[in-house]
Amino acid sequence: MQLVDLKPNDQDVINVFADIDRLINSLYPVATAQSLSIEELDQSNVYAIGLKNDDGIVACGAIVKQAGNPPYAEIRRLYVKPSYRGKGLSRRIMQILLHYAGEEQIPLIRLETGPKQTESINLYENLGFQQCGPFGNYTENPQSLFMELGLSQ
Repeated sequence: MQLVDLKPNDQDVINVFADIDRLINSLYPVATAQSLSIEELDQSNVYAIGLKNDDGIVACGAIVKQAGNPPYAEIRRLYVKPSYRGKGLSRRIMQILLHYAGEEQIPLIRLETGPKQTESINLYENLGFQQCGPFGNYTENPQSLFMELGLSQ
C-alpha cells in the first residue's frame, strides 16, 4: 500500500469522497453534514492523505489548520473502505496526521463525529481524545460528538 497526497482532480479521491458522503448521509440527516469538500484539498491549510493500492484509495484522512486562540487543527474525512476495516488503517492514518500536527507545532487537535460511529469513537478515545463542546462553526447537535486532544509541545 502506498501513502499518497489527496488531490482534487484524482478520480480515486473523487470516488472515495463519494463513498464517505454516501455513508454519512445514510447515518445522519444531510443538513448536519459539514464535510471537507474535494475543492478544499488544494488549500494551504489542508494536509490530506490516503492509502492506495490496486483498489484505489482504501483509507484516507485530512487535518485542517484553523485559526483560533489557541490555534488548532481539525481531523476531517477519516475513512476506511468497508472491505479494509479491522486492519488498523484508520489508526495508521491518524498516527500520520498526529505526527504532522506535532511537526507543525499545532497544540490542539479537534474533531466532530457522530454518536453512531462507535468504532471511530473508540479509536479516538484510544488515541487520547476526550469529549469537548462544539468549536469553530459547529453548534450543539444530538447528531454530533466533539472531541479534542492536546499535543505536548
